[in-house]
Amino acid sequence: MASKKTPYGYILAEGRIAVDVEEADIIHRIFDEKANGLSGSKIGATLYDEQIPYFSEDKKKAIDKVYGILRDGRYCGADGYPAIISEDVFGATNIGNSAKTVKVPDTYTMLKKMSFCTVCGTNMVHFSDRSGFKRWRCTHKGCANFQPRIPDDLFVSAVQSIMNAVVDEPDRLATGTPLTVYEPTDEIRQAEREISQLCAVQPIEYELIKAKTLELAVMKFNACTYSREPYITQELQEIIVEHEPSETINRSLLTQIVSRITVDENKVIAIEFRNGKRIAYKEENNAEE
Repeated sequence: MASKKTPYGYILAEGRIAVDVEEADIIHRIFDEKANGLSGSKIGATLYDEQIPYFSEDKKKAIDKVYGILRDGRYCGADGYPAIISEDVFGATNIGNSAKTVKVPDTYTMLKKMSFCTVCGTNMVHFSDRSGFKRWRCTHKGCANFQPRIPDDLFVSAVQSIMNAVVDEPDRLATGTPLTVYEPTDEIRQAEREISQLCAVQPIEYELIKAKTLELAVMKFNACTYSREPYITQELQEIIVEHEPSETINRSLLTQIVSRITVDENKVIAIEFRNGKRIAYKEENNAEE
């Protein structure tokens, strides 16, 4: 079996780490069975006996893989990975002192990594001013977003409001981009005319028309453009429907569907989602596109 380039349960999609839905079901199963009292050895042996892919090569290796999964904090959102299980589940089923120590980032750590100034492209920073109030600003001194600084409650409220808006209405993520677009060229139109003329001449030269038609088909194919946006949008919407609006920022959902958070020169806070959709925040607590 070829080795995976990502941990079991994840795939690389569009250059980003995403959750593999089928493998994530097995991850849930492993943690659920561990929480219900089964040992890692029993879980691994069962997965091997059932010939579940990734665990089907060797029983001992299957058991080792299960223990590795139970120790791996990335499954609850560590190291920037989208969470498959909650921190509570991971903590309850973690196998003790032998577990690999992985620090799970807090909300502000995640927000700082994902937040960018659109003026100069650098990260936003979360800090305490001289009065002790928490604020956000660009890290580049002299940038338009270096000051005045954004109050912490406004920044967090903006992100949370946009996230809850898309959870309430997943259709907000629709980009309107078609799956394919066909733009005929002058060369294509000329080829179509030539074929029509050949068909009108007697006797009909079938082989010539056939060759011209195949050439036309290739030209038409090359004149089509393809976008994965509709597929990515559907993936994001399928993730979203599993969640409810939250009173706090849902870190797991944030890492799964958000590409980055931006602040422009007018201090407008927006979220750019993985399908390219951008939704900005208005202070009356409504998200706008």
